[in-house]
Amino acid sequence: MRKKVWLLLVGCLSLFLLAGCGRQNTARKIVKHSQPVPTIFVHGLLGSSQSTDKMIAAAEKSGQAKKMMTINVQSDGQLQITGKYNHKIKNPIIQVNFINNEASVQTQTKWLTTVLHDLKTTDHVTNYNAVAHSAGNVTLLETEMKATKSIPKLKRLVVIAGPFNGVIGMNDAANANQLQKNGKPKIIYPANAWYPSYSQLLSWRHGFPANVKILNIYGDLDDGTNSDGMVTEQSELSIHYLLRGLHDSIKNVKITGQNAAHSSLHHNKLVNQQIIKFLWNNN
Repeated sequence: MRKKVWLLLVGCLSLFLLAGCGRQNTARKIVKHSQPVPTIFVHGLLGSSQSTDKMIAAAEKSGQAKKMMTINVQSDGQLQITGKYNHKIKNPIIQVNFINNEASVQTQTKWLTTVLHDLKTTDHVTNYNAVAHSAGNVTLLETEMKATKSIPKLKRLVVIAGPFNGVIGMNDAANANQLQKNGKPKIIYPANAWYPSYSQLLSWRHGFPANVKILNIYGDLDDGTNSDGMVTEQSELSIHYLLRGLHDSIKNVKITGQNAAHSSLHHNKLVNQQIIKFLWNNN
């Protein structure tokens, strides 16, 4: 009798321990370590690290993000990397510079694709945010629309002065063009040695990833030109028709006055505040 009672107690204890272990294992499976989402900063044609230095410095000063790497793309497409990616940093920043800053958007698209592919395969980056100035936006959109390699998924994009349909002095002019009721530009400028045409971007549009949140920052000198001195509002706002139905949302922010000049926007305090709020304070 005592033997039976003993065996019964041992059996109950074993079941209790197994049940406890089962709960512990289940709890461990539920715990997930979220991967950080890095933000890459990309300059435009004739730009350099100076185009994004102050925006990055403002982000670091806010305590919301930290620069981890600088990737200089050489003229032959090779990557020169300074710094090391760290998955323990919550909001890492990666600065991308094109040493040949006069290369066409088509060429820079190939280079940026290589950068993103390297981040995914070498540093195991699965998602990313981006901040781009001027032509860097066209490069980024074309990269996303035509990606031929495995690259991380774009989550949030900050567009600053994006020339999607023309540049003043190159093909566009102040108040020469306007958007129709559906948001499509009345005049669609052809491609040139540096930029693809808006028509080409439209033909590639369905390659753009879904559910991207976009902040569209553009300048108006408030001098009657409806431009930042280099890019007109129609060119900047034509992103709405270009990405219609494809994005999660697009929020427009107009910066006005003398500090809204094209090359002033990337070191404008209001722009920095908008970037920080959009990328990191809304998470």
